[in-house]
Amino acid sequence: MRRLLLAMAIMLPTLAVAQDDTRPPLTVGVNTVRSNFDPGMALGNVDMPITYNMFDTLVARDFSKSKDRTSYELAPGLAQSWKRIDDRTTVFSLRPGVTFHNGQPLTSADVKFTFDRILDPASDYVEARNLLKVIETVDAVDDLTVRITTKGPSPILLQLLAYHSSEIVPKAYFESVGESGFGQKPVGTGPFAFVKLQPDESMELKANDTYFGGRPTISTLTFKAIPEVSARITALANGEVDIVNSLPPDQLKAVESLGCCEIRSTLANHHYIQYNTYNPVMADKKLRQALNLAIDRQLLADALWDGKATIPHSAQYEGWEPGLYNPDRPTPPFDADKARELLEESSYKGQPIYYVTHPSYYTNGVPVAEAIVEMWKAIGVNASVRVDEGWTKLAKDDPVLTVRNSSDWVVPTDPAVTLYMTWSKDLWKDEAQFVELAAQGETTLDVKRRYGIYQKMIDIFEEDAPGTYLYRAPDFYGVRSAIEWLPNTEYTMDFRASNIHFNK
Repeated sequence: MRRLLLAMAIMLPTLAVAQDDTRPPLTVGVNTVRSNFDPGMALGNVDMPITYNMFDTLVARDFSKSKDRTSYELAPGLAQSWKRIDDRTTVFSLRPGVTFHNGQPLTSADVKFTFDRILDPASDYVEARNLLKVIETVDAVDDLTVRITTKGPSPILLQLLAYHSSEIVPKAYFESVGESGFGQKPVGTGPFAFVKLQPDESMELKANDTYFGGRPTISTLTFKAIPEVSARITALANGEVDIVNSLPPDQLKAVESLGCCEIRSTLANHHYIQYNTYNPVMADKKLRQALNLAIDRQLLADALWDGKATIPHSAQYEGWEPGLYNPDRPTPPFDADKARELLEESSYKGQPIYYVTHPSYYTNGVPVAEAIVEMWKAIGVNASVRVDEGWTKLAKDDPVLTVRNSSDWVVPTDPAVTLYMTWSKDLWKDEAQFVELAAQGETTLDVKRRYGIYQKMIDIFEEDAPGTYLYRAPDFYGVRSAIEWLPNTEYTMDFRASNIHFNK
């Protein structure tokens, strides 16, 4: 009864889908549906598939030119054009005639409000504010013109404006319902509009037929929470859902054998592990270096990812902006003998080391943790796995938090985000020089100089070993064969008209 009342309480009054709508509905089985879809807050891998279909950004990302949809080009979004006035100032011209799902016209006041609410230091938007901290002011020049001024020259402003944290919200509606109310009844300009949210159960959306990017090819879009992989596959087999996400490699043949469905995939984020260097056990970098050398990443990729995960060339993405990627950097080495030597030289005296992971957030998260712990035991480390749903909320002074897993940003495709913001976190105690270099890199327009800065940052990262990269993981989906659809990298699911069609 309580869940029913909660669902009723957060329904947004909207017009029902027309009964004579001949477009098919679509249901997607996902591992979870959370309770807050304010795009400034909902920045997790499980949130972005949903918010991406409800909201738009000033600058869009066009994945259509990439066959595997692992790269994209920047394109006009809610801004039909923009012009850089000087190193710190860019002016954006908004599309005329765009409306939010509640009928309110999009204006520059909404854009200004979207960013002002995040940049307010007293707000709860900590992660989004960290991403957008380069922005100094956002000014509404007139109803359809916005001027954004940065604190210094920013080579990545457009990339940041194309990211989920920059999805535009309606000022008047947001102010009328408040931060919490908006998260439960979100309103955007995207191809699908909110209908009903049942946290931990489902999110229901309907087609926005006046969408400026084209009328959707499906009538309704429902995300249904099915935490267990086997249950998601069963739902796909019996037609309860049309697409399922987060399939582990050992279940791909099971999906393909159904006869009705096939596998679609794309490479997603880097998976990595962080060491809590504030914990006295992890304070010695020789121990951390030993732990890194003890990990056989290729074995993880082959055994747990069917050889489909890739090993990165250190803390880099091949998709970084041209001129910033160094292909000559080696992949992280596996050397158990050297690991034992460093362990002997370190201050480690057999204290317990806990690898903390969530039970289901990451595909293969627990099996990978178990495999790595066995590799550490093989060199003489007293390691074990701790499964904890609140694994990202453990404080640095928590004695259990010695190691935890996570993933980085695959986009924006720039080391100012994928390198700096991934590692400028509270578990790395001695990061001062890394952060100082990062500040230079994110305010430097010269590509060659930026390349040198980020290579130095990677050198520091490898030497101090606050963590290590494991692999770039593939993201596998089960899709009914009649549906033409491809997933994007970084876990977004795009159901705009250009990316989904049904074969008769």
